[in-house]
Amino acid sequence: MPHSHLAPWRERGARLCDALARPLIGLGVVVGRISSWLVLLVMLAVLTTITLNALGINEIARWNDSVVLFGKALTINSVTELQWHLFGILTLLGGTYALHRDTHVRVDLIYQKLSPQGRAVIDILGHLLMLIPFCLLIAWLSKHFVSMSYLSNEQSNYGGLTDRYLIKAMLPIGLVFLALGALGQILRNLAGLFDPARLEPSSTKEEPIHG
Repeated sequence: MPHSHLAPWRERGARLCDALARPLIGLGVVVGRISSWLVLLVMLAVLTTITLNALGINEIARWNDSVVLFGKALTINSVTELQWHLFGILTLLGGTYALHRDTHVRVDLIYQKLSPQGRAVIDILGHLLMLIPFCLLIAWLSKHFVSMSYLSNEQSNYGGLTDRYLIKAMLPIGLVFLALGALGQILRNLAGLFDPARLEPSSTKEEPIHG
């Protein structure tokens, strides 16, 4: 609960920052939860590849009209490439969830020894000066990467997946989600600096979407 003795401007600032942070953090949590189901698809793709290899089967099915990603046939190469790409999408979209749950890797010697306010300042500076600029820069530069794949109709040369631009588009999309999540973290930490009662030790954080 907010401190009752806070100056009115600090209380208003905390409420405003928290209100702006909630949808951004909630979006990242929802996307992360949805992307977690891709683990099952990756497992299914791996098991399918192993089974088809054991049976010596290459082409699983063929049809007349072209289907997005699979073209006119489903082959063992399609399934093999699909497992790689699904894992990449899982990593890109799951990064935002890891950020909000504070389960990402930290390499530091002083962060955990700081006060909640000190950790909030470090997080704000790190997200503002490093994480968000990196995400936006790579997302911007990868636009050319995606457009070239689309214009050249890039696809597998070995009977695998088609429409590879859809897979490559997940790079800028995932990084934009991460940048938005980092912005939500900045706003939440700002709310904590306005009202220190909102800051909690990392080990006791609940799901951001409920907090």
